[in-house]
Amino acid sequence: MFSVSSVSKSYGKNKVLTDVSLSVSPGECIALLGINGSGKSTLLKIISGAQQATSGVLILDGKEVKISSTTDAFKDGIATVYQELSLVPTLSVTENILLGRMPMKYGMIDWNAANTQVKNLLQELSIDIPVTAKVSSLSMWQRQMIEIAKAMSFNPKVLQLDEPTSSLARHEVAALFKMVRKLKEKDVIITYVSHKLQELWEIADDCTVIRDGKYIGKKDMSELSHRELIDMMFGDTQVQS
Repeated sequence: MFSVSSVSKSYGKNKVLTDVSLSVSPGECIALLGINGSGKSTLLKIISGAQQATSGVLILDGKEVKISSTTDAFKDGIATVYQELSLVPTLSVTENILLGRMPMKYGMIDWNAANTQVKNLLQELSIDIPVTAKVSSLSMWQRQMIEIAKAMSFNPKVLQLDEPTSSLARHEVAALFKMVRKLKEKDVIITYVSHKLQELWEIADDCTVIRDGKYIGKKDMSELSHRELIDMMFGDTQVQS
């Protein structure tokens, strides 16, 4: 289990999050939703270690985790893939995935071991991309896949995906969803952020909505209508007669 308990974040007198709590089970994909300025991005950054909460705790497998940096988050089993990809175009797939962690032999990079390690990882995730290919030669959706593979190379228990389909065509989205379902089968906990509401019913099990920095509620996607979701995000939008 992964949970956020009573997390608040303030910048001086400006309170961005107020006592927000949520929980996700192994193998579950939860959509984290809210309009711009709702606080969802701040929560995402707190979980990833990019920002620190003013108060509240993060709990993973029943233990409180102290995350003061993205490095701490990786060590604790939390990986985040942001909308702005962090890959280096001039480097190969292997070099990007193992950047700073290349296997060494006799004081030099062991390229055979590195390429084999990445090839096995991509096969496990059903990604058919040559490990020696330069990232600059890859399409946008292939780069997205490599970014997720890079995150998975840390064997995370929690994977956060921030707007992963924003630049993808429909058939590319289908390929991404196939990978996400594969990760769910491995009991990876997935937090999914997207402004494309219609796709959430395809991939998310539940959704948690934040509005004006406050927790609004958690609903099962199979029991939630589009109108109900809009009302949770914006407040009651129905015209009163």
